[in-house]
Amino acid sequence: MSDPFIPIANTYIGPEEAQAVYDTVKSGWISMGPKVKELEALIAGYLGVKHAITFNNGTSSLHAALQALGVGPGDEVLVPTLSYASSANVVLFCGGTPGFMESEPDTFNVSADEVARRITPRTKVIMTVDLKGMPVDFDAILAVAQRHGLPVLSDSAESFGAIYRGRKVGGQAPVHSFSFFANKNITMGEGGLVTTDDDRLGDLIRTIRNQGQSERYVHVMIGNNYRLTDLAAAFGIEQVKRAEWIMAEKSAVAAAFDRKLAGHPLIRTPFVPAYVDRHTWYMYCLALDEQVDRDAVVRFMRDRGVDSRLSFPPIHLQPVYREKFGYEDGDFPRSERIFRSFVDIPCWVGMDGGMIDRVVDAVTAGVEHARR
Repeated sequence: MSDPFIPIANTYIGPEEAQAVYDTVKSGWISMGPKVKELEALIAGYLGVKHAITFNNGTSSLHAALQALGVGPGDEVLVPTLSYASSANVVLFCGGTPGFMESEPDTFNVSADEVARRITPRTKVIMTVDLKGMPVDFDAILAVAQRHGLPVLSDSAESFGAIYRGRKVGGQAPVHSFSFFANKNITMGEGGLVTTDDDRLGDLIRTIRNQGQSERYVHVMIGNNYRLTDLAAAFGIEQVKRAEWIMAEKSAVAAAFDRKLAGHPLIRTPFVPAYVDRHTWYMYCLALDEQVDRDAVVRFMRDRGVDSRLSFPPIHLQPVYREKFGYEDGDFPRSERIFRSFVDIPCWVGMDGGMIDRVVDAVTAGVEHARR
């Protein structure tokens, strides 16, 4: 009998989530209500922020945050091209234009120098992305933003539970946006979150989330129905309660990969800078040498029963952005090179030593097989 297939992600869900959802159904209140308030209070305490505002998904939370920051037609929002498309799509939703930035080959994130280089007179907001679950260097980027009088919106979709210089991610930038999609470390199937310590922004974002209502049936602005349900919130409460355990389990798996893959001449394991006290390991991402046919490695691993992912192509190379803005291959060469080297390997709660060894064997054999 062959070994079972090892998927790229396998979110941990226990009986507590099922019971919580059942109890909520029995309560008779399933739309946004007391469970949403309970979840928001729990998250605010966990992250150490004043305002934790839940949403139906992470794209909605990004959109609402940009609306609250006043982005409109003619405005530019700086966005790393090495991200998921929603980071740029929400700028277009607001009538703005994404100004793409390059990422660094060591962290896969944007640097303060890159942010400073890309600012133009039209720049309204700087959006950073904590790719793979690793925080950007907030202090350095915020210093640049402050010199130019610009707000920073952190797309922290993948970094819930990460720790930057001793503090959990969520209160470094003026506004953070998180995602609770099915493959995230903390999930509700779908779900989003905005955090801020700014009272004005917090109130405004809540208004945007609820059809622009200041109170029932009093619409003071154009908003959206971006509300989270109590069903999802009940599920999420149980997830957040075990967040520290999930972080510890994933960190142990990542540490095992670090040890077993260290020193391989054609594989670079993730670099974690000193300012990051805890990576979330949303994805454990390897960078393969240019001598290796990355796509052939992926095919080889799959034949061995091990899943992987190639990550997000740079946004500027997506067909819709090529067509709309005329981007071509080579416009952001550093990010394009990084993408061509990427491969995410399985890293999830519950992986035992045998699974870890199978992944390592598949990766290393695949690299030798695919060496040009």
